Parts: sequence; structure tokens; C-alpha cells
Amino acid sequence: MILGFEAAFICAPLIVAFILPGPAKTAYIEGVSAFGTLAQFSTFAVAGYLFLRLLRRVHGRGFWSLIGPADRAGADLKRTAMAVGLLLLAIELLPPWVVLSDLAEVRGLLRWVALMPLAFAAILLQVGTEELYFRGYLQQQLACLSPSPVVWMGIPSLFFGLSHYFNGIGPADSILYVVWATLLGLACADLTARTGTLGAAIGLHLANNAFALLLVGIQGRPSSGLALFLYPDFDSTEYDYSLQALLAPGGILQLLTSIAMVLVMWLAARIAIRR
Repeated sequence: MILGFEAAFICAPLIVAFILPGPAKTAYIEGVSAFGTLAQFSTFAVAGYLFLRLLRRVHGRGFWSLIGPADRAGADLKRTAMAVGLLLLAIELLPPWVVLSDLAEVRGLLRWVALMPLAFAAILLQVGTEELYFRGYLQQQLACLSPSPVVWMGIPSLFFGLSHYFNGIGPADSILYVVWATLLGLACADLTARTGTLGAAIGLHLANNAFALLLVGIQGRPSSGLALFLYPDFDSTEYDYSLQALLAPGGILQLLTSIAMVLVMWLAARIAIRR
């Protein structure tokens, strides 16, 4: 199943790129326009579909066996996404210079708002597919094999973290991504265990990714097509991304900030679901 999911994840963008005509294919591969970003995240629906077909064939299980009771999952998703989303928005707006810098290009507000339904739907497809696999499938399967949380929480979370390694620019940045994603995975795993559904985990993951994609982006970078505030690109060669940079004050501060952000999101989710 692990190899099957990885194959589905790799094949999905190839299938979509093959279907799209020339200009749309270019926009899809680059991912810097609204269409490209929406199409990239919507592609997770293809990977999710292939995974569910494989799940049915191998285990005889369906979609809801991974999610849990629909009513509880839906309620937990809404409460968690709202609580974590408002928290992240408050944190970002507290220091106005972060978002309202003169360097940022502000895209048309009406267009940005009009795209929100499609944006949230695409991001939900992405986080939903990841949660189906990492928390819905892997966590459940490993819990059947071992009662130890180190196994059924730790292994899927570490696997989830490692899958984010290539998001970074260099070794230091990549390791920070892995640490952050592993901690986010542990938070989602804990919420899943507490609630018995994927709702809270999807809500937390959805709020986090929506915040990262819809508010601030960098010009010319992948997945920047939906951001309201767009900052100029920068030359990454001017900065140190070696392993030694992790031990510098800036690297340590980034690490501590990542830990603190996941912690406060997890606490907000816990308060929202009252568990």
C-alpha cells in the first residue's frame, strides 16, 4: 500500500499534465498563476481516487472507514478549521509590517475573494488526501500492530515529515521543513486518536495550508498564484542554507518558532473540540 500510494502520488500530476493542452499544461507545471496553483492542488483528487481504489482492492475498505462517523467528523473539521484559522490570522496581523510591507504587491481583493471557494476546495482535496493516507490509513494499520503511540503516532508523522524534505531550498531549510511537518503530523495524529475521526486533523491541516497559501506568497515561486500579498523573489544564493546554518541564531529561532506555531495550533484545536 505504501508503494501504491507513492505511485499514485507520482502518477497523478503526470496524468493531469498529459490531459491538459499546451498553455494550460505550462501554467500547471509552473504553478505560479491562480489556475496553475488550483490545478496543482486539485490533482490530489486523482491521487486520492487511485489510493481509495487500491484500498478497496487490497483491504476491502472504503472511504468512510478511514474518516469515521460523518456527523462527528464534519463538526470537528468546522470547529477546528475556524479556531486555528482565526488564531493564525490574529498572529499574522499583530505585527502589521509582516503583511502590510511596502514591498508587497497587493492583488485585487475582489478577484481574491471570488477565488476563495475554489481555493478552499482545492486545498481541502490536498489535505484530505494526505490525512486519509497518513492518519486514516497508516495510523490505523499500525495501531492494529502495536499499542505503542511511538509506533502508530511516530512512524506516520515521521514519514509525513520526510515527505516535505524537498520543499526546502537547501539542507538547513529542508530539515526545518521536516521538523515542522513531523510536529504537525504528531498534532494531527493526537487529534485523530482523541476524536476517533479525521475531522479535527483535516481542519487543523486545512487552516495551516490555507494560511500559508492564501495570504502571503513570493513572486515566481510555485503555489504562489492564490496569495493576496505577493513579495518580490530573492536570490537564495545570498543566504546560507548549509547544515551549519541550523546552529546559527537565525536557524535556532526558526526552529523554535516552528515548534511554537504547531503547539499553539494544536492547543487551539484541542480547545475547539473540547478534548
